Amino acid sequence: MSENCSDNNCCESLEWLRERIHNKKHFTARFIGQISDASGMDAELVVKVLAGALSVILAFSVHAHFFANSLLVAVPALLIFVFPAEKPSDDSLFIFFSLFGLLTVLDRSLEKIPCYYILKLALFVLLYIPPYVLHKKISELIQEQLKKQKSNENVSEMTRSQRSAPKTNQSTRTAVSALPPPPQENPKPVEQAPPPVSHPVPVEQPPPAEQVPVQQVSAPEPSSAPALVPADPTPEPKLPSSRSRSDLAGGSQRFKAGPNPMQSNSFYNLKSESDGFNSRAVSPGNNLNDMLFRPTEKLVFNAPFDYDNLTYHMKITNNSHHRIAYAVKGNAVPRVMANPAFGILELGEERIVAVSVQKFAWNDIYFHKDRIAFDYVLLPDDNKDKDFSMGMFQHSDTKRRKNIRIEYNP
Repeated sequence: MSENCSDNNCCESLEWLRERIHNKKHFTARFIGQISDASGMDAELVVKVLAGALSVILAFSVHAHFFANSLLVAVPALLIFVFPAEKPSDDSLFIFFSLFGLLTVLDRSLEKIPCYYILKLALFVLLYIPPYVLHKKISELIQEQLKKQKSNENVSEMTRSQRSAPKTNQSTRTAVSALPPPPQENPKPVEQAPPPVSHPVPVEQPPPAEQVPVQQVSAPEPSSAPALVPADPTPEPKLPSSRSRSDLAGGSQRFKAGPNPMQSNSFYNLKSESDGFNSRAVSPGNNLNDMLFRPTEKLVFNAPFDYDNLTYHMKITNNSHHRIAYAVKGNAVPRVMANPAFGILELGEERIVAVSVQKFAWNDIYFHKDRIAFDYVLLPDDNKDKDFSMGMFQHSDTKRRKNIRIEYNP
């Protein structure tokens, strides 16, 4: 299993590099293409020549400090101001500039290490190459520090409130003790009006009348009790009606051999922030309606969010003339997961997929970009496999993606 995961990570890294070299939607590929057209060399050969020249400069040049830091400042500036469509997320930029500032301060003391500036440049490149292990660890450390700060702030607020509580009690006591002397003279005329007080007496008589029928009902308890018992439990299941047997906590009935694979395999984690359909080398005979989704754009989960699982059942349909292999990925695993997370759809087959959201604190999690994505490929006619495998995605030229947004209604 570990070998498959490592192979998948290598494939993802190589695919990411090829995209930046050959896919013209990236400014790096457009720049390399211009050099390739002018020199007549292959695009990959141009990249190797540029990488070799940069390595020599960073390893042996006296101005390696200038070249390395200029490159690390110029690329984010281009992404932010010139090519905003390719800009990474704000969290990624925060981590990048924080780490860049820390290392730049220590450059003069660390440049004694051989090839230090090459290692520094490689470190920042690893932040944005799948499987994003370094980026995830840094973001987890930052989140832990933020949680500790919040907990310390809450503790300090509690101590402040406890210290201020006795002062308020003393002020109320003094106020109450100061008020009674003047009103002692006013109740005297009030005592002279006993007749009006006698009027509310008949109003107090209905309560005993209400207690009498209650005692009478206690006698026919066997006949009235069954009528009351079904009335009480009926409103209770209405609240957790969103729960389902396909919920993912503690393992699901569909995956009896173990937990949901979305929790144990990084293959099901989204690596990009792109939306909508992403097609690569789609042949003219295919179309984007080969796989249908209901709902088509988003899933809305209603509050409260303190249940173990809130589940939304959506439908997927194979509308093509080929078998389809699919896998569900997400950017909020394990808080948002799907079941079944992968499978093969026969021609015209419909399948129900349970999308579950585990309980979370509304103010402690950034959930505004939550989404799941259906990656799917059209299987060739000679493929008769009944079991799903990740190799179906690696050896196919018809890989596509459908994003489904996750929204929360408080």
